[in-house]
Amino acid sequence: MVKIRNEHEENEQIVELEKKINSLERLLKIETYRLKEAIGAWRRKIEGRGLRKDSIREGFNAERGTHYKVFVLDLPGDLEIEFVLDIIKNEMLEDLYPFTFRKVDYSRRYKGWLMEVERTLNKEMQLETDFLMKYYSQN
Repeated sequence: MVKIRNEHEENEQIVELEKKINSLERLLKIETYRLKEAIGAWRRKIEGRGLRKDSIREGFNAERGTHYKVFVLDLPGDLEIEFVLDIIKNEMLEDLYPFTFRKVDYSRRYKGWLMEVERTLNKEMQLETDFLMKYYSQN
């Protein structure tokens, strides 16, 4: 009976170890993929690619009270969004002060990632209600 218990315990230990091995193999695959993406991003940085200095579009959003700019990022389109966000945060945002990150999208037209940044611009562009009432009452 003691022998059977020991065999049963050994089998349980083997099953547990196999589960741990499978879990570690999955983590290894994920980490390998992440590192390959990071190496590619660093290679692009060394090659001088990343952020084009001139914005492709800029303007003022009266609803938000912000001045915005849109840049095309020279990053591969197949790069996972998590890595794009890491590159933006760690390598690009400091150079864009006083602008802050607003959003990023992939554009088929530009064949690249578009990053929108914004800064608060206290410029009131709405016409006052009193002015509008006077104008419309006279016409």
